[in-house]
Amino acid sequence: MNYRAILLSLIVTFVLSPAVCYGEISSCCYGITSLRNGLRDGDILTRYPLSYADTVVGGEGCLWDLHEIGSGTPGKYEVKLIDDSLQRYRIVDRRTAMYYDCHSDTLFVSGHENSQWRLLFDQCEPWLPDSLWYGCGLSGPVHGRGIYCDRLRYAVRGNYHMSVDAVGTLILPEGDTLRNVERLHTERLFFHNYYPIDSISGDISYEEFAHAATEGNVLRHDTRRWYAPGYRYPILEVQTLTSLQGGESLMQQACYTPLSEIESLPSDPDNSVLRELLHLKNAYGSVNSRGDAAQEGGDMPGGGDDIRYSFSQNRDWLNVSVRYSVDKATDVEFILADVVGFVYSSDSRHCEPGEEYEITISYTSLPGNGPYALYICTDSNRYSEKFYK
Repeated sequence: MNYRAILLSLIVTFVLSPAVCYGEISSCCYGITSLRNGLRDGDILTRYPLSYADTVVGGEGCLWDLHEIGSGTPGKYEVKLIDDSLQRYRIVDRRTAMYYDCHSDTLFVSGHENSQWRLLFDQCEPWLPDSLWYGCGLSGPVHGRGIYCDRLRYAVRGNYHMSVDAVGTLILPEGDTLRNVERLHTERLFFHNYYPIDSISGDISYEEFAHAATEGNVLRHDTRRWYAPGYRYPILEVQTLTSLQGGESLMQQACYTPLSEIESLPSDPDNSVLRELLHLKNAYGSVNSRGDAAQEGGDMPGGGDDIRYSFSQNRDWLNVSVRYSVDKATDVEFILADVVGFVYSSDSRHCEPGEEYEITISYTSLPGNGPYALYICTDSNRYSEKFYK
């Protein structure tokens, strides 16, 4: 009996046990907390822009695949504590300074400024709650006032809703795989207006916001951040700004932070210990993709050191088949998904070496002509086969 493995399992279970939160807590989630995910003075990261638009609906078992997406010119993301008494942090990102205030272990968006805008909120939306898990959420008002181009007063009023709305697997541009990744989703609906610089009471009332919302004359600011267990900062962040009236897209941007950037931050024992435990449990694996379906029988050309397989597609019967064998006892999971990450079905098998296995998966229920992907997952690796319906 492997007592070391049993002891490790008990330690991981203890360390990752979440506290109680309203909503149903999934056993595979580790939670987003200010202890492990809060801002730290002096942290500097390099983030890479991606041409990625998140279309994955919420839920469990989601899949986000970035491994074929190229990145652009990187930029610095620097955290500074600028007011110790207020616990106010500043992050300069793309020539805009964002301000965050910490109250009762919760970080709030307190304002922002650049060459054109200065805005401070007196009713702030949370940026990072003290603790949040899948199934939990919170809502509230947001209100702020500021100056535009030193010529006009500016006001914002609206509502926000924040929740961890999705849990699943994130495949990185380098091909690595992160499991139990949680998506923190904030949606702000707001109305904004401008006033003369000498205006004394230039502001937006609740009634004006309600009327604008009824008329559809409001904006939606959608922010999505992906947190992986053991990593302090989001691996991926996507922001969009749209007009509800006509659905016009006004802004869209996505940024990716490589794991090496976060791992190289100064001492972070809460996360480094957690990463080590997860690595020991083989929580992460790599992705190997062979592209479009092209294998019809053969001598099992796919796979690696842990599994060998052949992939085939039967367009007449609308199914795909995998014939495979393993080199050691392992669980093999098959995930049928579209290329934007929506999972349609999954199946898991325990396999022993010295035997040949085969599985056939029907895709008659898939809504369109593709492309789709079948992911073949072992304890330590993930392979993908792309096909068209």
